[in-house]
Amino acid sequence: MTVAKYLRLSSEDADLRQSGREESNSIVNQRNLLDAFIERTPDLSGAKILEFCDDGWSGKSFERPAVKELLEQTKQGLIHCIIVKDMSRFGRDYLTVGNYVSRVFPFLGVRFIAVNDGIDSIRPKDIDSLDTSFKALLYDLYSRDLSRKTRSARRFRAQKGEYLGARPLYGYVKDPERKNHLIIDPPAAEIVRRIFAMVGGGMSIAETARALNQQQIPTPMQYKTATSTFVNWHCISKENFWTEAAILRIIRDEQYTGSTVYGRRYYDIIGQSHSVKVSKKDWIIVPDVHEPIVSREDFDRAQAALKEYKERDVVTGPKTKVRCGGCGHAMERKKAKEPYYICRTPGVTDRFPCPREKIPEQEIHAALLDSLRSMAQMAVDVDKLLKEQQKEKTRDITALRRNLSDLQEQLSQLKRQTKSHYEAFALGEVGKEAYLAAKAASRQKEETLSEQITKVGLVLEQAQLADSNEDGLAVRLQPYLDAEQLTEDILDGLLEQVLVFPGVGLEIRWKFQDELERLRKMAIG
Repeated sequence: MTVAKYLRLSSEDADLRQSGREESNSIVNQRNLLDAFIERTPDLSGAKILEFCDDGWSGKSFERPAVKELLEQTKQGLIHCIIVKDMSRFGRDYLTVGNYVSRVFPFLGVRFIAVNDGIDSIRPKDIDSLDTSFKALLYDLYSRDLSRKTRSARRFRAQKGEYLGARPLYGYVKDPERKNHLIIDPPAAEIVRRIFAMVGGGMSIAETARALNQQQIPTPMQYKTATSTFVNWHCISKENFWTEAAILRIIRDEQYTGSTVYGRRYYDIIGQSHSVKVSKKDWIIVPDVHEPIVSREDFDRAQAALKEYKERDVVTGPKTKVRCGGCGHAMERKKAKEPYYICRTPGVTDRFPCPREKIPEQEIHAALLDSLRSMAQMAVDVDKLLKEQQKEKTRDITALRRNLSDLQEQLSQLKRQTKSHYEAFALGEVGKEAYLAAKAASRQKEETLSEQITKVGLVLEQAQLADSNEDGLAVRLQPYLDAEQLTEDILDGLLEQVLVFPGVGLEIRWKFQDELERLRKMAIG
């Protein structure tokens, strides 16, 4: 038997610091609580224990690395029991949490325990009880309220001039004597001054970036990883280099004059990473908070030098999906009579095999249409083949469902029997050796039944593929068999990205490709 402990602490839990809540929810305390529960529960003795931990992740989203790995192993039948401190640790989206607790886990034969909530799915009444649903809803509402309070608290602190960035601005380090305050980091600050001097002296953004790359000046990421243990830096590749965007971020950042700036972006969906730009008039800017790296005169001189430089808008939707296959960066779309894409990396470094030619947008769109029509035809062909195969292999889906239902009922009866054994042991009606022997026998039968349920479930899943429905991949792609032009639905909903290589070689990646490949492999056996 494999038991999975799941631990989670969100940045909001740690940030609010009210009534000792941070301490009660700490990863260490969650771990100790679950370990103690497992030790005092004979039903879990001798089990293999796994631990999954998401530290700093909101419970509103299930796009968390550890919970995704936990659920993947659960679906593969590698985990038989999941234990959490309370349901809010598993998630704060009551609809998703409720679906897993009442439908997914019971179907997979997985036991779910929320210790502090007193929920254990081995007791059928705990799964769909009003109390369980109400708690999930309360946790969801609490999360939203907590997020609002956290935002309000952070804005109040920002108005006082506190630096609230997750990591210090390049050129600074956090003050060990004063929390949320920055002090100058001399080596990095000198590079910042050089950048302002170069741009203020008339060098272009591209020329500045190229000069720094030629002189092998470490980028902010390289400098940070070399001078600290910090490794969680979001970057396209480990082989980092100075880009025009990196130079521009420094030149445009007023914080180098000693101000703090807060609220440049706004997370518009609670628990999600999606954010939107905020108008500068709504930023919170507090001057003269920390020691400046550059004077106001040097800052204004650099801004004036960039007066003719038009800061490129953040391109949303399909345009951001065209990337260079050499360096991995997004290619810039140039507006012209015949729009084209170009990689800006060769302008700042020669280290990557980037395409230097202009890539006509029309060529990319033509390749996308050809690829989409081909993929749609493949999906339709695979669907037809699967239908024929399933007609031969399984002609009675009802019988499969009945078989699966019978097996699940047998498993439920066995679990009730296991529970009765434990109750008899707890009441002293049977000895420990007799209980452990009965438990071992029951566990072996449970494993056998679980394997049978998994096999029958897979056969049923394949059989149901014969019944195409509105959500089927072939049905979704069939309208594009004769597509003549790209639409927003195609570019936003179906396209993942386009990689461009020298010689105008394209690698197109669709969001549905993995699903189509899975169906294709299923069709060819």
